[in-house]
Amino acid sequence: MILALECVIACILFTIPLEILGAMRREVFTNDYPPVVMDKLRELNLIAEKPPAKKSDIIRKLIAFVVFAVLFAVVLRYINGITTFMSAALTAYLLWFAVDWYDFLVIDIMLAPFDKFYKLAKVSAIDRSAVLFHFKSSMKGMLIGLVFASVISLIVILV
Repeated sequence: MILALECVIACILFTIPLEILGAMRREVFTNDYPPVVMDKLRELNLIAEKPPAKKSDIIRKLIAFVVFAVLFAVVLRYINGITTFMSAALTAYLLWFAVDWYDFLVIDIMLAPFDKFYKLAKVSAIDRSAVLFHFKSSMKGMLIGLVFASVISLIVILV
């Protein structure tokens, strides 16, 4: 039961920064949109020909990675009482997995029809290429989650 509650809280904590950044500058996320959307927006001259630098994209994601790793480690150690590497890794990966699939199914697919870039590009959120793009990104995210879970586990056993 506590894991399910933690999954819901993790999804909410994942969504809050997305909404804040998205409200300030939606263009920050252009590298996170499928090519079918970006190509149509470029054709309409609504976004720059050159996408934002991957470097700033990597820095943004690395900061989120570190913040969430520390937050998850503290929760696992002091709220869940987890002290072993394997328990921490498994729980952290399950949380990551829940957020990853929440991102894929809810943010990228279900909420996409309400996104201004999708509306302007007149691309369906369930367009095959868009769904495939987000699915591949989710698979990459699941691999990154293995590293994330390991980092959290190390933090848990060191704290």
